[in-house]
Amino acid sequence: MKKLFFDLDHTLWDYETNAGVTLLDMYRAFELDRFFSDEAHFTQIFKQQNDQLWHRYNVGEIDKFEIRNHRFGYIMNAVKNTDLILSQKLSNQFIIECPRKKVLMPNARKVLDRLSKDFELGIITNGFDDTQNVKLKYSEIDHYFKWVVTSESSGHRKPAKEIFDFTLDYCGGILGDMVIIGDNLQTDILGADHAGWRSVWYNPQKESTASSQWQVHDLIELPALFL
Repeated sequence: MKKLFFDLDHTLWDYETNAGVTLLDMYRAFELDRFFSDEAHFTQIFKQQNDQLWHRYNVGEIDKFEIRNHRFGYIMNAVKNTDLILSQKLSNQFIIECPRKKVLMPNARKVLDRLSKDFELGIITNGFDDTQNVKLKYSEIDHYFKWVVTSESSGHRKPAKEIFDFTLDYCGGILGDMVIIGDNLQTDILGADHAGWRSVWYNPQKESTASSQWQVHDLIELPALFL
């Protein structure tokens, strides 16, 4: 039986929407209009800094502590604010509130419901144990997954072959039956290719920079690949 592993953020859980709502609430609660020209300015700087930090984490340059404890320090430094207490409050608020948001990518729940009837499903993510489990619980999709593998629990980060090997052993799978569905070409697709897994590139933006063994623009297309 094929074992289908999903990336979580940007593939099933709508990170952009959920983070955006959280940031808007924080902007108002902490009166951040004192430092930013408007809400869009705050969100833009968050995205720039957050994307850079996660890229550095994925390639092994920094650890979890750097993201969690310094992300909002970098954001506030961008507008010449060096209030470390405020930055830490923002960090704590984001870590608590963002994972509790419930918005999923289009058709995610419908597809999970369909695929779970015929396949064993899992999660493989570079996110952290505590936040990823909260996301699964609050978005009410945790019951679909038999296995949840994180960079923390495995000791490795996608695209490293080791996290895919760990997952293969953990679920007792056969290499030819292992499939990952993810949005990131570098961490999900190329990582899977190097580990001998099959991969499905979730490409909702319809980018044309590369190809995968399989590609979908909407999650609703997934059942047709396997059923």
